[in-house]
Amino acid sequence: MSSVLSAKQVRDILQQNGVLITDSQWDLLKQWHDLLIQQNQKLNLISRKDTDRIWEKHLLHCFALLACRSLPEGSEVCDFGTGGGLPGIPLAIIRPDSRFTLIDSIGKKIHAVQTILADLQLSNVEAVLGRGEDLGKQRKYSRRFSVFTAKAVAPLKSLEFWTRHLRKKKAVLHAYKGGDLGEEIQEVMSYPYIRHIEETLLALDGYPLLAEDQKKIVTLDFV
Repeated sequence: MSSVLSAKQVRDILQQNGVLITDSQWDLLKQWHDLLIQQNQKLNLISRKDTDRIWEKHLLHCFALLACRSLPEGSEVCDFGTGGGLPGIPLAIIRPDSRFTLIDSIGKKIHAVQTILADLQLSNVEAVLGRGEDLGKQRKYSRRFSVFTAKAVAPLKSLEFWTRHLRKKKAVLHAYKGGDLGEEIQEVMSYPYIRHIEETLLALDGYPLLAEDQKKIVTLDFV
């Protein structure tokens, strides 16, 4: 096994790839790292074997999105199926200009995420218990979001369906995926309200292991 990257090494890699993080934001990320480990001892939010590699196994993956995609200033972002708060919490920390709503249908996970958020005292993020197709019928969330993130949640056709009533016009959905995605993409390619699909291998200068991991971002661009 390769040596574990330190927090400083991860920050240097991100800076090399144009993801700039202030000292105060980095302090919050360190606090988030420790809180995630604490919650993970009570509930399996991430794999236990990854707890000593959160910086490289999770943070680099989360922030690789910002290296290969744009997140417009002032976006309303929905982290769909947030699980342990990834990528929503780290993104909210370094993008205070945007607002993040973290959604999951599993109460124990949302409670853990809410506990982490309470300790971090972030003003631009909330965690909500519920299913996308139900929340989309509520006035507060209906047609609210311009950007979606989804990390290893479900097939693209399911993500499209579950987020349908949550989406603003011209919204985008960034799904973290792995493996051969040809069939998944083919299933949604003919949908009339999807105008473009882009598949990108996650890669960062200075960290070749990410590309070797064959993880991808698939972006659905809606009309």
